[in-house]
Amino acid sequence: MIQLRLCYKKRSTLLLVLLLISVNSFSQSTHDYGFVKYVGVPVVHNKDSFLLYPWSGGMNNIQMASIDIDLDGIKDIVAFDVHGRRILPFINKADKEGEINYVYDPSYVHLFPEDINGFLQLIDFDGDGKEDIFTYENAGLKVYKNVSDTVLQFELFTEQITSKYYNSYINLFCTEGDYIVIKDIDGDGDVDVLAFWALGKYIDYHKNQSVEKYGHRDSLDFHLSERCWGYFSESEEGNTIYLNDYCDNDQSTKTHRHTGSTMLLLDENGSGLYDLLLGDMDYSNLVLLSNGGTKDSAHITEVDMHFPSYDVPIDIYSMPCPIFIDIDNDGLKDLVVSPLDLAYLKSENFNSVWWYKNFGTNEKPQFRLQTKSLFQDQMIDVGAGAYPVLYDIDNDGLLDLFIGNYGYFDTATFINGILKCYYTASIAYYKNTGTVNQPVFQLITDDFCNLRYYKYTSLLPTFSDINNDGKADMIVGLNDGTLLYLKNISTDDTLIFEEAVTNYQNIDIGDFAAPQLFDLDKDSLVDLIIGNKKGQLCYYKNTGTKNQAVFTKITDNLGDVDVRDYDESYFGYSVPCFIRTSQGETRLWVGAENGYVYYYDHIDNNLNAGFNLKDSMFYVFENMRYPIREGYRTAVACGFLTNEKYPDLIVGNFAGGLSFYKGITPPDTTIGIQVFNKIKESENVNIYPNPAAKAITVTTATFNMKQIEIVDITGKVIIKTLARGKHTDMDISGLHNSMYFIKITLENQLVITKKIIKND
Repeated sequence: MIQLRLCYKKRSTLLLVLLLISVNSFSQSTHDYGFVKYVGVPVVHNKDSFLLYPWSGGMNNIQMASIDIDLDGIKDIVAFDVHGRRILPFINKADKEGEINYVYDPSYVHLFPEDINGFLQLIDFDGDGKEDIFTYENAGLKVYKNVSDTVLQFELFTEQITSKYYNSYINLFCTEGDYIVIKDIDGDGDVDVLAFWALGKYIDYHKNQSVEKYGHRDSLDFHLSERCWGYFSESEEGNTIYLNDYCDNDQSTKTHRHTGSTMLLLDENGSGLYDLLLGDMDYSNLVLLSNGGTKDSAHITEVDMHFPSYDVPIDIYSMPCPIFIDIDNDGLKDLVVSPLDLAYLKSENFNSVWWYKNFGTNEKPQFRLQTKSLFQDQMIDVGAGAYPVLYDIDNDGLLDLFIGNYGYFDTATFINGILKCYYTASIAYYKNTGTVNQPVFQLITDDFCNLRYYKYTSLLPTFSDINNDGKADMIVGLNDGTLLYLKNISTDDTLIFEEAVTNYQNIDIGDFAAPQLFDLDKDSLVDLIIGNKKGQLCYYKNTGTKNQAVFTKITDNLGDVDVRDYDESYFGYSVPCFIRTSQGETRLWVGAENGYVYYYDHIDNNLNAGFNLKDSMFYVFENMRYPIREGYRTAVACGFLTNEKYPDLIVGNFAGGLSFYKGITPPDTTIGIQVFNKIKESENVNIYPNPAAKAITVTTATFNMKQIEIVDITGKVIIKTLARGKHTDMDISGLHNSMYFIKITLENQLVITKKIIKND
């Protein structure tokens, strides 16, 4: 029997979190707020079942890997969520074979590099017994070497692996949307690579020559050994497999398919030859390609389009990614499958981590499905998007928790050959059954007011008594920019809302309505502030009465708030959270598309001007400074949950989960001020216009530039120039219309990489 049990940690899971506000101001002795990241607030599902990892942030598109995180000699698990580039460390506390006993410990997150993109593979390439990191970078591979001594530590080994293609070395090509094979394929001790070539269809085999050339494994010296590994190809129209395709060398004459595939190499049938599991963008199945060749020359001879056909076949949108990893500590590697599609809205986002236990051997596995929500069913996970709200809905003096979402995966279909996934939103209601300083959240329903029936996408709730009957009504923002209104008609012992009124007061802010009811102008009438897809805030003043709210539009750019980050997208997805301090001062936190949370003051008596952006929120841990970043599309709820003096924060993200930040005494302003913050420097490099036709301008705010390179998607440097100062103009008129990477080296040796589009 598999056991799941909570275990105490040897290492504290409290992360000291500081809201670093005025880093250049020494006029005050403490910051405005202080927080610790906290995982100890209990959450109950199914009456008396406590979740093991309630505040771990949810899961959408997960890749798992084994590594000894706490250096106790036992392999732990790192889960990497592609949606939000989030690291989730699970420390292995099992004390017997066949036991699953992991503790989620976010205090280890900061030990991993920040710039992990596309995929995370932990592979000991140099044979020192410590797993190194392989990840995507600039149409290729970046590697971090594990240099751990007394604590887990990585250092950059190479920013780009190269391979000898015929007569010259260029970057070993892969895309951000691929999960490639990095494995010792030929049995000589060093790791080789299988990756689809630049236009898809065929697999390139890159052989590592480290052992042959240098007599050891600690180099990554590749050459293109085979242009058509396995002698098969994929259809241009879909994921059909063609056998005995010898892939003639003139591949420029071929019709090519889109890129985006996942691969796992393993001996599935005990033949002594490596077979291939293959997943594909826009498809939900996993394909088994059986190898009937030799150890020196793979030749795919059989295809199973619905692996494992002997058990429950994989059926998970989109682009299932198979991982061979021991989950239950029995020495046998199991199969874990989760989507990898980079598109936010092509993910089966709730039951999206399938675990197949291995009942065979590592040389001839037999997989049987155990669960479709490994670890996921032990955390708060509301599908895609988690928008928390704290409100005492039952007037018992305790703040309850409501979570709106973008939606749970519903169905999928192909329209003109393109996968379209549909989602159904709902609101979860967790009643606070604890005490004033010890909250306990118990799930009452995951479909508050039965809104799932109406097939909405994106439901963001807010509460207040807007008709003066002593009961909190609910307004809900929708993805189309309109609002629902639900009147509270509860009795003393039953919580009831009337059927929703659509297009409430004909308010329409365009896309993604994120409302908050809050008396912004302090006239004793609750106003309406709405975040939107652009990343700004719309302000509707209540010009009615306490008995009848009338919301009148004042501005669609309240406080000049704009949380767009053009490094991520052209949108901001702002979600406001106004609060009032004990001194009666108004403060604002705003969740954003890029995953940060921004903090504003100077709001009172300033509604017609710009609010003061003091900073995004940071935490300090072991004398280092790090930003609070919870994946993508954050949302914040604030309230006094664990103490009566300092507010706590609950932060949601697009993976459908929540993180808890406990309020503490605000720390001294001198703590961590001198620590260099790489993320903030990255934000201070700007490139405009983008897209551009003939020229671009590159500027920096803090450090001078030393060098600028423009690199194409194959990794070839097209333009390279020395730069001086904080401002450089570059002529790009000679480039073809396409996407490129621009690499800016600063005088402090920090390298910033961004994307640019050349478009005449």
